Amino acid sequence: MDDLGTLMREAVDHVDPMPRQRELWDGVNLATRRRSRNRLVGGLVAAAVLVTGGAVAAHQSSGSEPQPAGPPHAIDRGSSRAVYGIYYAGQTPTGTRLYREFRAGQEKEKTLADALDLVEATPTDPDYVTYWSDGQLLGATVTNGVIVVDVDPALTRPGLGGPDAELAIQQLVYTVQGVVGDRLPVQFVHDGSPVPEVFGVRTRKPVTDLPELDVLSLVSISDPSERRVVDGYFSAQGKASSFEGNVPWQLLDANGSVVRSGHAQSYGYEGHLYPWATGHIDVTGLAPGDYTFKVMTDDPSGGEGPGPYVDTRTIIIK
Repeated sequence: MDDLGTLMREAVDHVDPMPRQRELWDGVNLATRRRSRNRLVGGLVAAAVLVTGGAVAAHQSSGSEPQPAGPPHAIDRGSSRAVYGIYYAGQTPTGTRLYREFRAGQEKEKTLADALDLVEATPTDPDYVTYWSDGQLLGATVTNGVIVVDVDPALTRPGLGGPDAELAIQQLVYTVQGVVGDRLPVQFVHDGSPVPEVFGVRTRKPVTDLPELDVLSLVSISDPSERRVVDGYFSAQGKASSFEGNVPWQLLDANGSVVRSGHAQSYGYEGHLYPWATGHIDVTGLAPGDYTFKVMTDDPSGGEGPGPYVDTRTIIIK
């Protein structure tokens, strides 16, 4: 997908779907499945893991997340598999938050089964982690306007949980809502019956998504992907809620020296995340090797506040 296509996709992420879409989803089974896998019992897998750097997220609280018509740069252009926006966790100046990473599934068409597998998988970007382990998410359907997720009953035992328990629930909520393309509530069940809690969070009633500025990073990179190979130039896109819409960026070499820098501009910054794009970044003349692309929120406090939100990607210049 070209830069304009990626930016346009980002720009409409907050648009509510037509009412007919919800009717079509109602009662449709999106790949319910039982997976005979080893159950990993325990609390939040990554609650105690220290994660550094920034990460990706973009799910507008005022609407659904239309999916890309074709693979973004973050995915192999030759892939015929469906592309998903999977939410993972990473560290920010104000604590752990969620970030989005584009991943390719196993199927050509989007399924909740694929999305659950990717939520349990290790993120491509080493700055991210997931709270869910293999075998903990057993299946999902959409029924009567609710996304129903079947979980391992070991997760429902009293006493589980941790400081990021609520964020773990939101990681799944944001991801499955993105697949469905609608902000439907999520009901956690086992064998068809609602479970009272998951990771210590009350789940007897359907769970809704929390406001994105409360749970998502305030800056994110949608493209390029981690370790993308670059020849001559590249461009970057993402979302941010940055002061006056100003989104600074830098390209650093292996020694940490800034070799390119600039500013992207989003068309807003209040209320939710807005798309930003750099345009072409010329890397001709730079030595081949690994570089770090770094994007930040603007810091109007002059360093007196918690500091800017940051997201990074490693790129490889040929």
